Amino acid sequence: MKPRVALFRTPDQRGLVPIILEGLEKAFSAKNFEAKIFDLNPENVQQVVEELNEFRPLFMFDINLDGVIFGEQDGQKKPLADIIGNIHISWFLDDPILHYTKLKEIKDSNQFMLLTIDVDHMQWLTTAFRKNTSLVMPGVEPTSYPPANVEKEFDVAFIGPVVDPTIIEENWKQRFDEALYIYAIELGRLLYRNPDMPLRLAANYLGSQFTEEFQQAILKFQQERDEDYMRYLVDVGLYAMHLRRWNIIDSIEDFEVNILGPVEGNFKDNVVVYDNIINEKDIITFLSKTKISLLSHPPFIPAGVGFSVFSSAACNALTMVEERLSTKSFFEIDKEIVTYHPIDTVEIEGKIAYFLEDKPSEREAIAKAGRERVFREHTLYQRGEFIAGLMEQILKAAKFEGGEEQKETSEETPVEQTQEEQSQ
Repeated sequence: MKPRVALFRTPDQRGLVPIILEGLEKAFSAKNFEAKIFDLNPENVQQVVEELNEFRPLFMFDINLDGVIFGEQDGQKKPLADIIGNIHISWFLDDPILHYTKLKEIKDSNQFMLLTIDVDHMQWLTTAFRKNTSLVMPGVEPTSYPPANVEKEFDVAFIGPVVDPTIIEENWKQRFDEALYIYAIELGRLLYRNPDMPLRLAANYLGSQFTEEFQQAILKFQQERDEDYMRYLVDVGLYAMHLRRWNIIDSIEDFEVNILGPVEGNFKDNVVVYDNIINEKDIITFLSKTKISLLSHPPFIPAGVGFSVFSSAACNALTMVEERLSTKSFFEIDKEIVTYHPIDTVEIEGKIAYFLEDKPSEREAIAKAGRERVFREHTLYQRGEFIAGLMEQILKAAKFEGGEEQKETSEETPVEQTQEEQSQ
């Protein structure tokens, strides 16, 4: 009997989760697992639990802990994985700090394995939550992308959202006292100047530069109101992201920039906003018609490469993104992808001009090579094979034989799905 894996497809406005799970399901099935996707939402939790009781999976899999189901045992609220004795694997597509509340809820469980896309995230999860954690980089599902010969209609596209940082600053003045306001501004600007500096490291470093009284106040804030403190750091990270994105776009004078996603604030006339393009399939369609995809990573990915980079390259668009420590591990710079420094605005517009006006053939060659590299080495099928290997290691370590030691899910188990709001 094949070991079984239940993949939870949860509500996702961006539409990325279905694409990811379909790619992983193919890989798991090919690696001798019986994989099944379950559509899970707050309204059908009990129904899904009944289906799980019948399916009896050894593993459950979700994205960003959005598919964690809780039941009651001995009068206590516990994750379903603890109750039935299987392993729950969750893949974080962004910084786990954005999902801190959900992490706290499974902190005492020994039935979770966490996957991340950044080394800094992995180190934090291992230290703070003592979980078995593994680095699994993003990938693409090749069947989701149009052919390479799609006609290019747009010069430059930029994936949002983008907010005028002064709007955030004005909001902070109403919410924070003066010390927290100053600290937030300075921390955001530190992250803006140092795009590969981890958020938590930056916070600790900057805090040490303030008065001892302020350091004690921040420490008390962190210890006594940890969830509020994490939300505060998330706010600062988002501020740094929008500060960087706003300045990049505002610095471009001579080319039309098409922003995909919502925008708050007023740009110059050369900026066109498509605030309704949020879904991943719509983004793929637009980028496939675009010559240059200009990307800006959030500070929440200090060392790694996000999904958008692999997806952009798969669209056969020349992909420009801030340099990260691991970028060279996945792409050959200036041959498959182009990097830039986010505060060097002269470099950014200069490279756009070079590839649009001076060397269009070189632009096309880089885009073609980037697409081929992604389809060759960075697919969700390949990531699924790696994750399947991790599951096989768990099975060997536990000496399971095709799920014979698996406990059944009780149909009488009262359950509820976690419904914590994502911070971003």
